[in-house]
Amino acid sequence: MSDMTGRAIARILAEFGCAMRAPARRLALALALGATLPAPAADLAGLSAAPVAVQLAEGSPAVVVLWTPGCMTCRKSLAEIERFVAIAAKDGVAVRTVVPAGVYDDARAMLARRGLSLPVVADENRLDASTLRILLDSPLAYAVDRDGKIVATRGGLLGVRVLEGLANAAQGGEPGPSGLSR
Repeated sequence: MSDMTGRAIARILAEFGCAMRAPARRLALALALGATLPAPAADLAGLSAAPVAVQLAEGSPAVVVLWTPGCMTCRKSLAEIERFVAIAAKDGVAVRTVVPAGVYDDARAMLARRGLSLPVVADENRLDASTLRILLDSPLAYAVDRDGKIVATRGGLLGVRVLEGLANAAQGGEPGPSGLSR
């Protein structure tokens, strides 16, 4: 994307109240343009979701996914996340799904309507406004190792292959083509 195009998009987003710090803005611009590539790990690690993911890993290799029920990409990913939960359990990787506290009841109701049985945790208002805006368009996934370090990240549509790459990274392997290493 040219610098001029980037500035024009940033101006348009700013008019809609989307002024954000640089890492979140780059990810939001990529999502707004329909980019299919995962966001750079540094961008996702800079969001307020990163410390939330580390806290929820609880000392075990984990894949932590943050989502909202109003996000179409999130809804498309949920069945794949549910399929992955069983795979990950066999490999000793914990899977946590997290929604902002304000939409917890809506998320539980949506999962029940769709017949999905994902474990969901409500985040108690630790996510900043930039992260919440991103979650309106895209789930955020973090691979956290046993030491509580984020070792791979992903923003965007989550399929089983992507999640398996994140689980592999959480266990000390390479994330492969489906996850981004930090």
